[in-house]
Amino acid sequence: MSDFLHERRSDDAGFSLIELLVSMGLMSVVMVMVVGGLFEVYSDVNRADGLASSREQITTSFRRLDKEVRYANWLSPAGKVGGNYYLEYATPPPVNTTRPPKICRQLVYKSGVLTLASWNPTLTSTPETPTTIATDLTLTGTQDPFTIILPGDSPNSSASPGTAGTGTGYVPQHSQLRLRFTAKYATVTMPVDVLFTAQNTTSYNVFGNNRELLDNDCSKGRPTS
Repeated sequence: MSDFLHERRSDDAGFSLIELLVSMGLMSVVMVMVVGGLFEVYSDVNRADGLASSREQITTSFRRLDKEVRYANWLSPAGKVGGNYYLEYATPPPVNTTRPPKICRQLVYKSGVLTLASWNPTLTSTPETPTTIATDLTLTGTQDPFTIILPGDSPNSSASPGTAGTGTGYVPQHSQLRLRFTAKYATVTMPVDVLFTAQNTTSYNVFGNNRELLDNDCSKGRPTS
């Protein structure tokens, strides 16, 4: 009888402290691995959503700009005034309208925001209140945000050695506007490099007799300081 009671007490002894500590340690390692995996999946989903949202914002914002620059008949040289970047262009006057046409446009990059303003050069040389095209933008390295490529230029003549498919002999027939930024959405950053072609520009209405750039009243909208 005493042997039976002694054996039963031994079976009910439970786990030792060392066994509990080892089990808790193993469980902690498993929990860390599971939580870390879930956090990584969650971060990847957020990153993908942020990239898609940023791409959608940029696409929507530049869609209107593409329509206007495509029909522009004059583009100004890009410039920097007071730390802000400026570029003006002229669009053909609309048909079948009795209102004074606002044919001048001005792009401004200032403090991470890209804006677009318009005005009628026959009435004023001051752009109206601008509308916002895109926000949360930064410069891409040391590159200016606006680059004008003129008819007859060779923009790819200095392509990196060994680079295929760059078309080093390419010479545009129309003026082109290249925008380069880095867009940020939440924790996601995305490079933006867009090229617009002004199809109403040629060497005949861009240059004078000595290949000097022709002026336009829309250039008067840029501040001097």
